[in-house]
Amino acid sequence: MPGSTVNRAYPYPVPGDPVDVAGDIQALAEAVDADLQTLQSIVGPRPMARVRGVTPVTTEGPTADFAELPLELVDFNVGGAIAPLTSGRVQVLLPGMWMVVSTYIYAQPAGPNVASIGVDLMDTVANTEIGRSNTHLFPTGTEHQRIMDVSGMKLVVPGVSATLHLRAETRRFAGAGTAVTFRDRTMTLLRMTES
Repeated sequence: MPGSTVNRAYPYPVPGDPVDVAGDIQALAEAVDADLQTLQSIVGPRPMARVRGVTPVTTEGPTADFAELPLELVDFNVGGAIAPLTSGRVQVLLPGMWMVVSTYIYAQPAGPNVASIGVDLMDTVANTEIGRSNTHLFPTGTEHQRIMDVSGMKLVVPGVSATLHLRAETRRFAGAGTAVTFRDRTMTLLRMTES
């Protein structure tokens, strides 16, 4: 009488069973295969989405300047993670803890008085930052642009709207405004837990 594992009920021979190496291996392989088929039907893909914006946004304020970076295109939306894009913002539809990672490309400032460039990952409803990236290093004349990222975590609670957006931030030294252009950007969302 063969034995079986406690957790997954995979069969194995016990002392005193007739020797049947081929049959025992086949029985184990078939049990694992059936188990994996069952697990595959239960475990679906993790809800996730990636959106991006391609329209350049230029900030030109005299000192501190903020500008929303609209997200315009959906690259993928697995498991109905997000609603269709409206107003360049992302509405998360499913509850749980979400990891959010964004990238953005910024151009060389048009003049010398820029102190820092950054992007805030914003919770639109609460008007709070869930992530911030900031730099004092700008592209050189030969680079023309650089890429940076910003990330954060967002808990989405059932019945509470969760909308996210990206906000460019440019800080300048005193003097005339200097234009800074933000180019392509992405936002990738991945649900880590269901609650």
